[in-house]
Amino acid sequence: MADAANLGRKLAAVVHGWVGEDILDTYTTERHPVATRLPQNTRAQLALMRPDPQTRALWEMFSDLIDLDDAHRYVTDMLAGMDVRYDLGDDHRLVGTLCPDMKLNLERPDLEVVTAVTRSADLLPEGRELLLDLVDRAEVRDAAAAWTGRVNTVTACTDRVDVNALLIRPDGCVAWALPTGQDLDVTTLVRALGTWSDRPAGAPL
Repeated sequence: MADAANLGRKLAAVVHGWVGEDILDTYTTERHPVATRLPQNTRAQLALMRPDPQTRALWEMFSDLIDLDDAHRYVTDMLAGMDVRYDLGDDHRLVGTLCPDMKLNLERPDLEVVTAVTRSADLLPEGRELLLDLVDRAEVRDAAAAWTGRVNTVTACTDRVDVNALLIRPDGCVAWALPTGQDLDVTTLVRALGTWSDRPAGAPL
């Protein structure tokens, strides 16, 4: 599923002429290491299932370790693919990782209501990038205005306090993050938008 999500939007972008074919190379760069690791995990699980006393002892020790919060989180994240991080040229801890689930309250001024969404992935049904403005920063939305139609921009509130905004690819990968309270560097946001959705006419340089 992760492979299909990663490659599908990139193929669509090339077909529509939004980006060049070189973006397809990022599929191999990002997903090949994951594919290499998967059989290693499978072999490790099979090894723990061998019916001999030594493996049983190892399994009992592993069971004790998995009760530790850090070990449990490590294994759970690994199985869910949440430990994967692509090198997207940004050292923010979220960039290149799958966006974690978070409770969002969406602002709907047109309806004068607030809609609760429990998963950021619920905002990615159309195969478009998602610009998530978490503290109502108009300059973030303005910087992405030229990508309207290719990028969904959503203003929401959340209990997360370490970022003011996120750009999320259709495969759920965080492509850009604005740390809390940091001035917006339009260049980095535009570069991220341009990488995955090209640069429309009228977009800032």
